[in-house]
Amino acid sequence: MARDTFTDLPAALVEDLLGKTPELSSTVVAQLAARRTQREQLRERLRSLGLLGDLAALPRVPTPTSCGIDGSVAVERLLAHDLLVAGALAVEGLTPPSELRFWPEPRHEIWVELEHHTDANDVVARAVMAGLEIELAVRAPHDVVFLDGSLATPLIAFDQALRGIAELVEPTKSSTFFLSRLPEWLAALLQILEATPPRQCWVGVPKYTSRREIASLLDVDDPIDDRALLTALLEEGEFTYPVPLHARRPHGFGIALFPPDRRAEVTAVVTRLLAAVAALRVIYVRPHRWLPALRLESHETIAADPSRIACVLEAIRFQCSTGALLEPFPLFLADRMVRHLRRATRALRHAIREAAARDYPVFDDVFLLLESYRSEAYRAP
Repeated sequence: MARDTFTDLPAALVEDLLGKTPELSSTVVAQLAARRTQREQLRERLRSLGLLGDLAALPRVPTPTSCGIDGSVAVERLLAHDLLVAGALAVEGLTPPSELRFWPEPRHEIWVELEHHTDANDVVARAVMAGLEIELAVRAPHDVVFLDGSLATPLIAFDQALRGIAELVEPTKSSTFFLSRLPEWLAALLQILEATPPRQCWVGVPKYTSRREIASLLDVDDPIDDRALLTALLEEGEFTYPVPLHARRPHGFGIALFPPDRRAEVTAVVTRLLAAVAALRVIYVRPHRWLPALRLESHETIAADPSRIACVLEAIRFQCSTGALLEPFPLFLADRMVRHLRRATRALRHAIREAAARDYPVFDDVFLLLESYRSEAYRAP
């Protein structure tokens, strides 16, 4: 534990916080004991439902090429503006035995905008991030393309942005950019969700999830989510056969915000996208004993093809071959890199302020307008 973990907290608060340890530890132990007693019974239910699989029984496939894609959003809230930054990063996975590689360096997309304060800024920036991730994913040449998060998330992000834009009094630069790019992003997302090229597999890998598709099938009363449940049930080298994903459908999807000559086209694509989301399937796999179960989401055309499933699961096995990682290597690396976008955005804000101060004669105006809207963290030397 870092020495300065509790430095800025009152001692009494820290004491009360750590005083909860025995109670919470007892809760964890009780839950683990209860699940251990039910483990064999639940595994037998998995078998009887035809959901328990063995990696060794899948068709043998060459280790595929793969990449991982993740994104990040940073919103610097300034006195007069919001500095919006959305970025996406694609990283190639560990080189397979074939020694085939496509990218000598990570690929990226970046978007930056300075906007006056509106309630839509955050949701539009997050939707732009989703669009940039999709751009990278659809252009990736790899056999298996891992995307951080659920495959249903981009469509939900687009829907939330459209509902935010509908509340704007006047269009913003960000909303105009988003609406101009959205048809292209929807078409790319459709290609990913329908897994159109038969040689490629796009796979969503949510690290945090509250989904309970399998827990519901097993009639588990405990509110445990599937990933935690399958971590307890699956042995090393086991996986679950595909089950339908339970996804929240977008609301109205803001078709009226598009120019009249684009509405029919967008409506047709959205209809197909909703059908593709309904066809998403979920698999859990535990390729190594040091890994928790991983949730994988893909279209039913991938999930129903033993060779394509074998390709995806072989990529997972190969890219998770070290005990230091809890996710496929390229997703770990993409996440580790792109998370620093927030720190870089703060540096961008300071660079903008310095450049503006050279071009504008009243330094105080520049300093205040490009300062954070609240006091920033201060650490005494």
